[in-house]
This record gives sequence, structure tokens and C-alpha cells, in this order.
Amino acid sequence: MPSNRKRRTNASEVESTPSARRRRIQSEEPDSSATNSEDDGPSAPTSTDAMVKKMVRLAIASEYSRLPIRRNDISAKVLGEQGSRQFKSVFEQAQQIMKQRFGMEMTELPAREKVTITQRRAAQKTEKPSSANKSWIVTSTLPLPYRSPEILIPTKAPSLYTESTYTGLYSFIIALIVLNGGTLAEQKLDRYLARTNAEVATPVDRTDKLLQRLCKEGYIIKTREMDGGEEVVEYVLGPRGKIEVGTGGVAGLVRIVYGKDQGDHENLTQLQREDLEDFEAKLGRSLGIDPAAVRASGVDGASDVDGNAQVNENGEGREAPRSSGPIRSRRGPHQEDEEEDASSEEYEEE
Repeated sequence: MPSNRKRRTNASEVESTPSARRRRIQSEEPDSSATNSEDDGPSAPTSTDAMVKKMVRLAIASEYSRLPIRRNDISAKVLGEQGSRQFKSVFEQAQQIMKQRFGMEMTELPAREKVTITQRRAAQKTEKPSSANKSWIVTSTLPLPYRSPEILIPTKAPSLYTESTYTGLYSFIIALIVLNGGTLAEQKLDRYLARTNAEVATPVDRTDKLLQRLCKEGYIIKTREMDGGEEVVEYVLGPRGKIEVGTGGVAGLVRIVYGKDQGDHENLTQLQREDLEDFEAKLGRSLGIDPAAVRASGVDGASDVDGNAQVNENGEGREAPRSSGPIRSRRGPHQEDEEEDASSEEYEEE
């Protein structure tokens, strides 16, 4: 009996030694780490790479529906609470991936202009706008030779005909606004549409619904103001219209309509060259920009959104700006006007 009690005592003393305690701790550590990994879950944005991928998906999905990519949406859907301070890093890495893999980039939309007197007075009272109000759209970064209609055809969603017709319609309306000095009265727009048999309906939708869609997607902005007891309704160029079409796109459309878009002017006579130069001078005055230089290889120096001619000091043309034509490389299906999207914002000024 005494010998048995002694052996049990020796066994307990052996287990309580430091080496035995270390072995027990090491054997328990893998189990605890596995439990922690299961509790955290794989969907939590724990790395910058995961947030960058989410940023790219958000950009492509937003542009597919023609919705602006807003800073608030990025903070809520991509960064979350853990990555609120990593916006710059995530945004730059997402831009790099979109340029290398998709040939696109996120372009910041310009701020809405204060057109009416009421808007200007309100702007004077408010402080500098916060960076949280910034928004972007997706534009193409492909070189100019690859932006031809033969290569960048309209998307097949909802259909090739519907999408190409819609592109032509909003380009035409934007050109009317820009050529009229940046502001077009509603009655005058109705007269222009009547000349094209589009005052009631268009191949895409009814005319009133088409204009509502253009306002909602930011191509144009509808303003209302009281003047002498009468309501004045006008249309101005919207943020998306400035980036996607812009002054350069309007200039290209006018050249095509007047047959001045021929690429080779080497064999022109002196009279034809003078006529082309006169045309470019008139176009420059209508758009409020410097006339483009006429070169032997074609008309050069398409103007950008701000109206700066793209010709350097030596008269050599630079690469055409992004606004030299419609630059969307992906189109989204038309969403019904009756459906309200909580994440979208109306550009129309009530």
C-alpha cells in the first residue's frame, strides 16, 4: 500500500513539471487558433487586396447601370469600418488593375455648375464642398486607333440597335445644348426635336421619358427658375455629358454631319483647304474654342472638355482627348423609369 501511494505521488509531480506544462500549452494552441479563424469568417475585408477587388467590381457594376461611383458607396461597400483610412491606396491599386486588365479607368465627374440665381445664392452661403461628395464614372483608356466604331461597337445589352440609337440621341441633344452656348430653352429643344420627328416619341422611348432618363443619368440637367412671374425651363450640360461627350465629341459629330471628317487632306486644292479652314474657324467660334489646325493628314487638334486645342507649340498634334467621342466601353440595360433606385441620385433640378 505505501508503495502504491508513492508511485501516484511521483506521477503527479512529473506532470506538474515545466516541460509537461509547455507540452500541454503547445497541444492546445492549434485548437484555439482554429476556433478564432472560424469565428472571424472568410468574408471580412481583412486585407487590401480584398478591398481592391471589391472596388473594381463596384466600378464595373455601377457603370453597367450608368450610376456614378460615389465616395459614400465606396466607404460603405468596399472599405467598411476597418479600411476607412485606406481609400487612397485602394483607389490607386484599383485604377491600375482596371487600366491593365480592362482598358478603363475611373474619371472624376465635375461639380455641378450653379446655373440659376437661387443656386448661386445657396452656393455663397455654403462652405467648401466635402470630398465625400465626389463621384466617378468609368471611361476608356484605349489608344485612339482602337476607339473606332468598328472596334468599340455598342454593347448587346439590351440590344445593339437600342444601345446605338440611345448613344446617337443623347449625343445629338448634347450637341444642341453646346452649340447654343451651353444653355437651351425647353421650347427651343422641342422645335429641334420636331424637325427630326422626335417631338413625341423616339426609337428608344417616348420623348418625355427619354429626357427624364438623360437627366437621371447625368447627361443633361433640367433647371427651373421664375422670371417675371413665368417659369423658365432650360437644359444645360450635365456631369456625365461633359466627360463622356464633351466639346471634342460635339466637334467630331459636327464634322461628320458636314462631311469634314475625311482623314486625308493631302490632295485638297487651295480653294478646298481654305473652305475647310473657314469651317474649322466657324466651328471654333460656335464652341467657344480655338479653331483646330488643318494638316495634310487630316483635321488635328480636337478640343477637350475645357475647350483647349490639342496642338503644341510646333503645330504638332497631340493625342486626342478622352472627350473626342462617346467613350463608354460598357453599356448597361435600360432600367424602367418607374423603378426607383435608392442608391441613385436625380440630376434633374426641381
